Amino acid sequence: MDNLYRETVHKMCKVSLLHRYRISVAISSLRIYRGQPEILEYLSKHGDCSQKELADSLGVSPASIATSLKRMSKEEFIERTPDENDRRINRLKITQKGESTRLEGRKRCDAVDKIMFSDFSDDEIALFSDMLSRIADNLSADGISEKDIIEYIKKTDNGNGDDKNA
Repeated sequence: MDNLYRETVHKMCKVSLLHRYRISVAISSLRIYRGQPEILEYLSKHGDCSQKELADSLGVSPASIATSLKRMSKEEFIERTPDENDRRINRLKITQKGESTRLEGRKRCDAVDKIMFSDFSDDEIALFSDMLSRIADNLSADGISEKDIIEYIKKTDNGNGDDKNA
């Protein structure tokens, strides 16, 4: 049984890596990189915010998304304006170019997801989703929450922004 567990976990990790690769390839010509679609989605849904508010909502440190924001600003996907109450803080806002890029990126990511589940019925996908929820519940049964995980990641990230493609 231990072997079955290891093989299954290995397959889950492989699927995660393949999905990440396919998404990266799908959006690369849009000049957005891993992690940036989530930033665009957040700004589109929530309007303007500070870098700290954005980082908190995405569960990363402000320093770890600084490179992404610099790149996104250079590509004119976002704009920064000084906060009227505190000039040390910039407010971030998605631009029209950023919104159209977000929509095209969403379309491409949805296409990858459709390919991933192309041989599955809706019932199979729902069953698989339930199984993944149970796995997540099992791993968090000792009381660990998503907030705990985010805090742990922030603490171990040290604000370095390890991912050069972020």
